[in-house]
Amino acid sequence: SFLSREGRAREAVRQHPLGPPPPWHRGLQLDRYCTDCAHPCTTACQPAIIHLHPAEHEMAGLPYLDFSSAGCTFCKACVEACPIGIEATGTAVPDIGKAEVNRETCIAWHEIICQSCIGVCEFEAITSTYMRKPEVNNDLCNGCGICVKYCPLNALTVSPASD
Repeated sequence: SFLSREGRAREAVRQHPLGPPPPWHRGLQLDRYCTDCAHPCTTACQPAIIHLHPAEHEMAGLPYLDFSSAGCTFCKACVEACPIGIEATGTAVPDIGKAEVNRETCIAWHEIICQSCIGVCEFEAITSTYMRKPEVNNDLCNGCGICVKYCPLNALTVSPASD
C-alpha cells in the first residue's frame, strides 16, 4: 500500500487519531486501560460524542471525541462511568485541544460572509477579525468542539492538546 500516493494517504489516516481523547483522559495510556474495557463512557456521554476507533485503525477500540454532531459539555459523565477511577474534582475545565480554522475551506476567508462559528462558543474563543474572518484565540479555546458542528463546510477541527 505504500507504493501509491493513495495507499500512503490511507495508511496515514489509519495511524492518525480520529479525534482527541475524552476530557480528563488526556495523558493516560489509553491503549493500556481501554483495550479490554466495556467502554461505559460511550453510553454515559450525554451529547453522544465519544466513539471508538474502528477495527481497521491502528488505535482500534480506543475512545475519541467526534464533534460532528455536538460539542463536549464537560458534564463529567464519562469520568463517572470510567472504571479506572479518574478524579475530576474542582471546577477547572480540562484542555481537550485547540480549534483550528482551515482558511482554504472556510468561506469567510474567501470573501463570503459567514459567521456560523462566531458566537456559539461559550468561552468566546472565536472572534471575527478584519472583514469578518474567524480567528481562534488559543488562550481561551479549550477544544470543546461545539464550533465544529456549526461550520457548514467543516472548516473547523479540534487538534488534541499535546501532553
